[in-house]
Amino acid sequence: MKKHGRVCGSRCLGPMTFHPEVKGQLVSICQGAHLAMRDISCFKHGLVFLSRPVKIKERISICIESTVPSWDGALRVGFTNHCPNANLIPPMAIPDLRETPGYCAVPVPEETCQTGAHVEFWMNHAGYVMIQGADGKTFYMKVKGQVKLNEPLYVFLDMYGSTSAVRLLGSRKGTRTSCPDSPKDLEQFSSSETKGKEQGQMKSFFNFNKNVHSDNRRSSREASTWETSLSPSSPGTPVPFMQTPDQTQNRRPSSSKDLNRNHQPSMEEMDVTSLLREFQQQYLSLSLVHVVICRKTLLKSAIDTLSNSNFTWTKTPLIEFVGESALDHGGPRREFFRLLMIEVQSSLGVFEGKPGNLFFTYDQSALQQHKYEKAGKLVAWSLVHGGPGLKALDPCLYQLMCGQEIQLTDFDWRLIPDGDVQEKVKKILSCRKTAHIHELQRELGDWICECGFPGIYGPNLSVQDIPNIYSFVVRHYIYLRVSNMINQFIKGLNSYGRLWDKVKENWIEFLPVFINMKEPMSRHAFMAHFQINWSRDGTKKREEEEQTVYYWEQVLKMIEDKKTELHFEDLLVFITATDEFPALGFSPKPSINFYQPEGRGCRLPYASTCMMGLFLPRGVKCQAELNTILLRAVRDSAGFGKT
Repeated sequence: MKKHGRVCGSRCLGPMTFHPEVKGQLVSICQGAHLAMRDISCFKHGLVFLSRPVKIKERISICIESTVPSWDGALRVGFTNHCPNANLIPPMAIPDLRETPGYCAVPVPEETCQTGAHVEFWMNHAGYVMIQGADGKTFYMKVKGQVKLNEPLYVFLDMYGSTSAVRLLGSRKGTRTSCPDSPKDLEQFSSSETKGKEQGQMKSFFNFNKNVHSDNRRSSREASTWETSLSPSSPGTPVPFMQTPDQTQNRRPSSSKDLNRNHQPSMEEMDVTSLLREFQQQYLSLSLVHVVICRKTLLKSAIDTLSNSNFTWTKTPLIEFVGESALDHGGPRREFFRLLMIEVQSSLGVFEGKPGNLFFTYDQSALQQHKYEKAGKLVAWSLVHGGPGLKALDPCLYQLMCGQEIQLTDFDWRLIPDGDVQEKVKKILSCRKTAHIHELQRELGDWICECGFPGIYGPNLSVQDIPNIYSFVVRHYIYLRVSNMINQFIKGLNSYGRLWDKVKENWIEFLPVFINMKEPMSRHAFMAHFQINWSRDGTKKREEEEQTVYYWEQVLKMIEDKKTELHFEDLLVFITATDEFPALGFSPKPSINFYQPEGRGCRLPYASTCMMGLFLPRGVKCQAELNTILLRAVRDSAGFGKT
């Protein structure tokens, strides 16, 4: 495809190199921008950036090529929403960048940064920076909310203190991996002869610096020590997440092949797709169950189905919408579960709050009618059969439900649904003097006691206690007060194969299922889910199809840049009947197909949601033409059996 110039397939994450121009004063970058070295005359000025943004949970793999024992401290890693700028390179990541909006930085444990050590690090959906050493011990570090996960994420490394050289091996996310810039780079990585030359060059470089600066012993102590016993909720505090037996006692040379080796993923490496597929294999049968749904009373139809004595959740539902003739080959089921999750959030009466930050209602009547349990069953039913999750719970509430100890001192009181409670917590936060404390005791003392803080009347209460009081009150309101409702919701989830137990055990992996991560869809992610059904290579049809796909990708770029009224979600609904990529993915993959345009008139693109196929005309002349006809097709589309 001449207009595309692709080297790798859609499963490739793209090249992974250091940015050759954006680096600290004492940094040298060489060997195809895969090796970064810091002059050891000083312990700082060792910042380097990667050349492209990375994805959430994209694991960056590096090798510590050289260390200087005379220096204290070691490598720091970080993420930023700001595009790397050569004019804005401070001496150190900590504290210079860590306190800057749009940046976060954490120190890597010195024990992990020995010469020859392999280290992987990544950012997960919870905003934790995960660091894993070669021994399998993984640390996760909570960072303050300086980085937005729904914006591009750039990576930087600070070769600080004893860390003087780092080799970039590549990255991986699930089964997808990065690639070298060119076949020449691949040969360079895989050739042991070349590797020996590289090590020789490095040895000469470091011996030179060592001779010149052998008397320089200035200390560069870490700003904070590593104490793995502290709470994971403390920002910047590493906590061992999982440790496996050391299987790497004999270290191997650095190689990009390390990223492509076949391996059995550990539980920590498994993503939500793998976890749900494992659940399906364990519980689901090959049997089918016919389900009739009325669109106007969709929620009631679903609840009636679950209440039927003959209903079995392990059977695959075949959805029939009343008055629509389409057979369920997947499309009606996907649309049903998408609409059902909307109804569960908005119409069942068990949730309240702003979209994306929902809390459980305190409704004794709903509890008596087992509505919370029904909500749990409906969510589980959707998840285990390839539908969407709730994707609406408040993140703090979700973590509390998963048994995580979190600090609520930074909780946004404006998310509380009850206006009266909002005013009360504002009153708590407004206390700045002892006189304010006394006023708080008089006006809200009894209410604060009911929220689980009887110490409000203590004689030694001070302004320093206000954050704790606020945290206790918030915890009571969003979690403890509605514990019966939450337990009933969990009971509903667990009635289907003890699904919640699996969620709780893997709460980080299930974050995108239960909370709204607010991650914008990208054209690369969108296209990665599609396969293209081409005509035979070398034919005129193939040439016209390549021209259409070129302009198709230009339209996707317009969507990404918000230069059209189309949205990725609109296209997904048009093609698959769901507005998001399900946790279990699509099977088979959605496809792009082609048709021959008519000589007269204009035949619009069309889709089959059951086969998940989009049909585009061959030989499109420009992106404006394709954008116009796609917009018309999407807006004119109807429900199943109504076209």
